[in-house]
Amino acid sequence: RRQAEENKKGGETKRIDTCIGHQHRATMMHTNLSLAAQAAAARGAHAEGLIHLEDGSMGYFGRLYFTAWLQSMCVYYGVAVFLHYAVPALTNPRRLQHGDIQSSSDTRRDAMRALVPVAIRAGMLATAERLHQKGYSVMSNEPLDIALGSPWGVAYVVAMIVALDVFHDTWFYFAHRLLHHRYLMKRVHYMHHQSNVPSAFSGYSFHWIEAFIMFSNSLAEIFIFPIPYSLHRIYELWMIAIHVGGHCGFEMFPFIPHMGQLIWLLTGFKNGVRKALNDVHHHDVHHRYPGFHYSLYFTHWDSLFGTLHPDWVKAVDLHIASSASGNSNKLKDN
Repeated sequence: RRQAEENKKGGETKRIDTCIGHQHRATMMHTNLSLAAQAAAARGAHAEGLIHLEDGSMGYFGRLYFTAWLQSMCVYYGVAVFLHYAVPALTNPRRLQHGDIQSSSDTRRDAMRALVPVAIRAGMLATAERLHQKGYSVMSNEPLDIALGSPWGVAYVVAMIVALDVFHDTWFYFAHRLLHHRYLMKRVHYMHHQSNVPSAFSGYSFHWIEAFIMFSNSLAEIFIFPIPYSLHRIYELWMIAIHVGGHCGFEMFPFIPHMGQLIWLLTGFKNGVRKALNDVHHHDVHHRYPGFHYSLYFTHWDSLFGTLHPDWVKAVDLHIASSASGNSNKLKDN
């Protein structure tokens, strides 16, 4: 009987050991599964983080901004250096301002001051791109080369560029008039008019508030014009070059082209069309006579609101008459 009881106890001990072994293996398996699940979750979280970075994080917007900033910097300062240093060294351009050239100190001031507006300009472009990616614009994702793949596509793109020119000219005129209000002129726009004799570096030499007012059109237009997105970026970068060239200090018409000047070329250099177009001389007059010439591309708003200099048409006639001889005919100081 004693032996039987000992055998019974031994069997129970073995069963307990067996159960403990099974429990241990089950625990280890559960632990391994838990570790595997945690690793998978970590990989998933990492993947989600990457997707989040691609979709909407500040890091992703930072990359958009850096690209737009680099493009804007290259266009602004690249064109400014070319027009301010290379063109006068290689050619003998017809100077405005009675031959005056901006002083070196003013050129350095304008070049440094433009850094902030260029950065704001890049921010507008990056924001426009992000809004478009989120589906908040009327622009399309169609590649520009595909859009230009047919005659109708070419006609549509040209029509959109003309519409953008008219829109930008209208925005510029009325925003510019606003900046000449006594309050804003004294506190904001005065900075730009410190360049009495402008240079290519003067284009964006202005207050950061003015930058927001002037550059907001690049955001507004994405809700208005159904254009390919790539056309929007190309057009806006070209706008930077337009502003640089418009302050270069010598006449470049028609070599700073916009669609209005293309129309002038297609109509056989008609003088009537020429008088309806803006040029470097037109804006240079504004820096000498701030009460005149607020427009960007065309002169119709200045004509309608009485801000066209009274001698402007005569000056254009003289310019056209003398262009073959190379003489300079500019508005005379009163």
